[in-house]
Amino acid sequence: MKSVISVDLGATNLRVGVVNEDLSLGVVLREPSTKNNPDALYNQIKRMIIEVLKTTANDIKYVGISACGIVKDNVIEILANLGIGRFDLKSLIEKDFQNLSVEIANDANAAGYMESLHGSAANVRTSYFITISSGIGGVLIYDNKMVDLPFEIGHNFINYKNKFYELEKLCSGNGIVNLAKLNGLEVKNAGDLFSLKINGDKKASKVYDLWLQYISSAIANIQLNYNPDVIVLSGGVMKSATIFQDDLLAVANAFIAPFPVKKIKFVQAKFDQDAGLMGGASLALKHL
Repeated sequence: MKSVISVDLGATNLRVGVVNEDLSLGVVLREPSTKNNPDALYNQIKRMIIEVLKTTANDIKYVGISACGIVKDNVIEILANLGIGRFDLKSLIEKDFQNLSVEIANDANAAGYMESLHGSAANVRTSYFITISSGIGGVLIYDNKMVDLPFEIGHNFINYKNKFYELEKLCSGNGIVNLAKLNGLEVKNAGDLFSLKINGDKKASKVYDLWLQYISSAIANIQLNYNPDVIVLSGGVMKSATIFQDDLLAVANAFIAPFPVKKIKFVQAKFDQDAGLMGGASLALKHL
């Protein structure tokens, strides 16, 4: 069986593992991601690659990297959450491991790509993958290819009480906490807000309604702009999707009702629990 190496370079944790062509996992190593030091981060990644290579007899030729930052032309431009700027990880790895070929993508892009190849969007032509977790990210997939758009959904602007905020500042997991605070409600996370709402808390219900309007309008705009066959939902906030998905779908479809586009269809991400690792793997598996 053929295998690849996947690197999940996250804001909190770094995972390096073997992923087989049947999508089963080999050995996966996990450590806290090194911050503020690109040399130390590379040495950490290099050591972990060496360790996982020792665990398999397969002749591995490809490495896919899912990175929590801005990636352009296979170069990481910035890892803001790790305090690291331009980071040419591909060149570093290919210099030290001359038998390995490396491909890198933003983590949301890579996860969306995996869903289009082997996941919940595998049987459609056009999909949009949105992840709502500590931030908000997304990618448009057309004919199993990532569409390179200068479009960061999490950085779209919304107007709250005549002040403009980035969408993720009020609608991501962290954003929901901020939105609640602006309305005099202290919650630790999005799950807390949803629980309070279910139990009839009036402040929580008001915050929920605000959040629902903002995130629904963002999704409606995705449908109006790209008309995807499905929108794939992923991320930590989506673990509570059974609470709000029907509301979200109804409000978003109401926004787009006057226009000649497909009705919005949601699907849950197949690889949500391993989005980073499987996303990285998708970049390498396509070469097998």
